[in-house]
Amino acid sequence: MNIRALCEGIKLDLAARQQVCEFQMKEEEYLVYKQHFYFDRFSFFESVKSSEGYRKLLLYLFVRFAVDAYEEYRIRNIEDKIYYDTFSDIQIWCIQCLRDYGEYGIEEYNWLQEHVQLRLFRLGRMQFQPFAMERDLVVDGCRIFTHQIVLNVHIPAGEPLSVQSVEESFKLARAFFRGISPVFICHSWLLDPELSQILNPESNILQFQSQFNIYEIDKSSKEAEERIFNKLNVSPHDYEENTRLQRNAKNFLIAGGKLGSGYGIKVHK
Repeated sequence: MNIRALCEGIKLDLAARQQVCEFQMKEEEYLVYKQHFYFDRFSFFESVKSSEGYRKLLLYLFVRFAVDAYEEYRIRNIEDKIYYDTFSDIQIWCIQCLRDYGEYGIEEYNWLQEHVQLRLFRLGRMQFQPFAMERDLVVDGCRIFTHQIVLNVHIPAGEPLSVQSVEESFKLARAFFRGISPVFICHSWLLDPELSQILNPESNILQFQSQFNIYEIDKSSKEAEERIFNKLNVSPHDYEENTRLQRNAKNFLIAGGKLGSGYGIKVHK
């Protein structure tokens, strides 16, 4: 695996691809960064963030880290499609950085560290991450214990969250993580029950939500507004209305409604 093959495989924007390929760094310097990352990630990120143009630097480093991770994928006999799909998050967050900061780079560095350490994989439409449960739960007659390893579900931005793609992802996850009980948890704005007030009952989001038993709601979360409107405003009157979802959400918020996030669990029997 090399930089050009990875960039092509994850469909990194051509301008971002050129930026990465032309980035100037000696191999000895890269190895120092890599050693620092794996030895102490907290101080690594603090150090990198103090550098001028750190977002561009992080894009380059995460591409290199992803290239290096390929060897471990081969050792574990994980297919190339999963490798490219997993690291396509670099493209997603690079475009997010362009939108938010006007440059190709990476700001979501804490999230991408999970990928390069093979602690998260994209299987079809969704991402899955082995996770130690932080509390006891009894759901649908099934007891989940504190510290039990379950699968945390994440939904990357991109194509529609169709019923078929969701079902296929869960199927792929059960096969991929054969040694882990098929218990899925998810913390997302997509699981806020209030979304039923602004969405068609047949919407993909509500169909996804119906897959989970929602056991907790966080109304302090602003994730829903951030995802729907791509930014946060103090007043809902200032939000854009470019889509039906935005229009409905804006009217809901203006009327005094609140959108948060939900915690859900799905137990495959």
